Amino acid sequence: MSTYEACTVLELGARGKHRGAAFTLAGRACVKSEGGGLWNEWTVAFDDGRRAFLAEALGSFTLFFERPTAPPFEALVVGSPVPSGFIVVERGAAKRVATWGEVPDAPRAYRYADLSSADGERATIDYGKASAPNAERTAAPVVFVGRRVRLSDLALRARDARPRFLPAPAAKAPKGLALHLDVGDEGNLSAGRFRVIGIMHRSIRIEGERYTWEEYVLHAPTEGLRWLVVSDGHWSLVETVEPGLVTEDREKRATFRGQSHRFFSSGKARVEWATGELPWEVAIGDQTSTCDYVRAPHMLSRESSADEITWSYGTYTPPDAVARAFGKRALPKPSGRAPNQPKGR
Repeated sequence: MSTYEACTVLELGARGKHRGAAFTLAGRACVKSEGGGLWNEWTVAFDDGRRAFLAEALGSFTLFFERPTAPPFEALVVGSPVPSGFIVVERGAAKRVATWGEVPDAPRAYRYADLSSADGERATIDYGKASAPNAERTAAPVVFVGRRVRLSDLALRARDARPRFLPAPAAKAPKGLALHLDVGDEGNLSAGRFRVIGIMHRSIRIEGERYTWEEYVLHAPTEGLRWLVVSDGHWSLVETVEPGLVTEDREKRATFRGQSHRFFSSGKARVEWATGELPWEVAIGDQTSTCDYVRAPHMLSRESSADEITWSYGTYTPPDAVARAFGKRALPKPSGRAPNQPKGR
């Protein structure tokens, strides 16, 4: 089975319900962006004749319904607001690399934009035929608006087979790199049982000093993705958050869930090495701009490029808790203090 076939936890033909209305997963398109992202778009065919689509991306799910009007692609700037109350979090080009079942007629290559709002809504604009080669200028983009959902919200179950992700680039591990978890390790965390699917070793320079850390990519079929990030023996459990729910101000503070976080550092993070499978295509040397805000035991982090912005929320996790979760005898003791380490720990 190819990666494109296997990169899902759902099955064609599965039955579900949304707010009492029954539906069938009637079709699936596997989509790959120019930036290396890979996701699935499921055709949701309701028994009452309505259509929607279910996006399966980074292990999470969003149910979208069509809405009117869209700004021109050229007017969208990542990180900037649009009149509808959303901010632009990603824009780019993508290809539908494989399809199964009923999939709406659409060009194989197209442009798209993803947006996020302060009340947790998500929107995606499919510029489809409006951006296809030789498209008529009168072709209109299509807007879909929705919210993140859990499979249980839709009465859907994850299939037993493990999904596949994109292989990490083949590269020799840096000399002296010590890994504390291995690809394939499984552990019991508060949200469920997760499996390590990939590992990244990254670095950053701040005021002339080079810092490194490792990111263990975790996956659970019903919970999606998490990351265990370790630097100098300090661990944090990290998950992505909706960008529209985060606000930054000129006082170098960021607010999330009503809590203010103070600025800690910013720079360019670089991928030094990776192994296993990852949710997106990674190349050694890839760089993104980063900015970290802290409010112990949490760290609120932004990563951005010209075409995408993401936010993540990390919680300081003692090494012994990680060791217990993954059945390890012990992990190295931390050195120094972590920026999000609570007092007394």
